[in-house]
Amino acid sequence: MNPVIQEESKVDVVAAAKSLIPSLRERAKETDELGRIPEATMNELKELGLFKMLRPKQYGGQEQNMRTYSEAIVEISKGCGSTGWIVALCAIRELMVAESFSEKTHEEIFGQNEDDVLFAGVYEPRKCIAKKVEGGYLIEEGFWMFCSGSQHATWGYFGMPIINEEGKMVDQVLMTLPFSEMEIMDDWNVMGLKGTGSNSVKMHNVFIPDHRCTSFVKALDGDFESTHLRDIPLYHTALFPALILSLGLPGVGMLRSAMEFFKQGLPNRRAAHMGVEFVKDAASTHAIIAEAELKIETAEIFFYKVADALDASAQAKEYMGRHERVKTLADIGYANQLLKEAMDLLMSASGSGFAYNGHPMQRILLDFLVLHSHRSLSPIITIENYGRVLSGLESNAVRY
Repeated sequence: MNPVIQEESKVDVVAAAKSLIPSLRERAKETDELGRIPEATMNELKELGLFKMLRPKQYGGQEQNMRTYSEAIVEISKGCGSTGWIVALCAIRELMVAESFSEKTHEEIFGQNEDDVLFAGVYEPRKCIAKKVEGGYLIEEGFWMFCSGSQHATWGYFGMPIINEEGKMVDQVLMTLPFSEMEIMDDWNVMGLKGTGSNSVKMHNVFIPDHRCTSFVKALDGDFESTHLRDIPLYHTALFPALILSLGLPGVGMLRSAMEFFKQGLPNRRAAHMGVEFVKDAASTHAIIAEAELKIETAEIFFYKVADALDASAQAKEYMGRHERVKTLADIGYANQLLKEAMDLLMSASGSGFAYNGHPMQRILLDFLVLHSHRSLSPIITIENYGRVLSGLESNAVRY
């Protein structure tokens, strides 16, 4: 692709995401109350093509790189954490499906009406009883929690363990199927990321044909069935690091927004027990706001460094090596911790106003705490695994 055209395309996508910030903030309360993204927001996101950033062009997508995708997610998340989370995950599923499945599967998914296709899914089931049958698999009973975007999706992307006769998992199959074949539970009653509609989903006696199943173990190492997309650099992107990057990116936008709201309130906030009339004049405020800003900026650098590393490998059509993949996960976990420290600093200097329901800082705090707690973003787990690699050992991580 002509680099000038690619740069113009990137600017358009990021600018489109940024343009939504005012309306996303206006609808924040409605988004939380609905427990899903409002239709007005969904329509705007679809019109701007933000769900299709990573979809192949032959199926109506944009084939943006991971850096452009990352910057767009950060902008959306400045407006609304739940919306940023949904765009991040639904868009990354486009990459995952494009890489993992065959042309036959893609034609089935996109062949009817590509504009209506929207993905949601969870690779780790809480329960999945499946058996191999002629031509595919029968999911006798399946249950997956935290399926973000379930109330908007048309196609699902789910993991299914393959258990041998000794009861040992020998593979994990990725499967894709229409959402109409699942039951969406009404169980998303949470303190943060309320608008993500991350409801649990159930399957009962659902048949999945072989061509809509692929090995997750092979996909994690870049052994993809999408042979028809091998000439496109984007679809050489390391699968698992890209997925985990998508989970962490909204946090950058949330903290950027938290810093913005904090600074907006400074000019007129009177101080108590601080030796000055206004909070903005206190030395403690200066130290806190500077340290928080530096932590947010450093976290952002780490996230974009991961996106750039993913893009560099993909552009060379070289699948990122195993140890480098472990390093990217540590970068993401470390960035997640920096954002948490920045959040703690801002809250320590914010006073008690955030305790009122509807206060923007309260919403950001609760949204971020839910994001921060995601096990795949764990600073201690990801850093420990990287430390094992630095020590000449293999990672403890099952997936990377």
